[in-house]
Amino acid sequence: MLLPHYEIQLSTAERQALQVLQRAGKTPQQTVRRVSILLLAHEGLSNQAIADQVGTSRNLVQKWRKRFALYEPPLGIEEEVDPVARLGTLQDLPRSGRPPAFSPAGAAQGRRGRVPRR
Repeated sequence: MLLPHYEIQLSTAERQALQVLQRAGKTPQQTVRRVSILLLAHEGLSNQAIADQVGTSRNLVQKWRKRFALYEPPLGIEEEVDPVARLGTLQDLPRSGRPPAFSPAGAAQGRRGRVPRR
């Protein structure tokens, strides 16, 4: 059996914040899955055991475990670091590509005045 390469050690504040996210009804499901992965990794389970329990692939477990374990606070911060600052790693990284043409808030800028084609 493969042992996890990245060990996850959560502080009490981080663990409580993750449990709150996991139980909240409005938390996106992808975030709940990532939180579940981290909480199970903190308990010492292997990647495959976590993947089986969460219902995802071992590669996805490895990805989120590694991303969380390798978190480093932004450079230039000399004061005390927020104890739950690592939880920002649960969000998706920025993606390249064309910006979306549709926005729920209204028409995209630069597209006003154009009549849709039929």
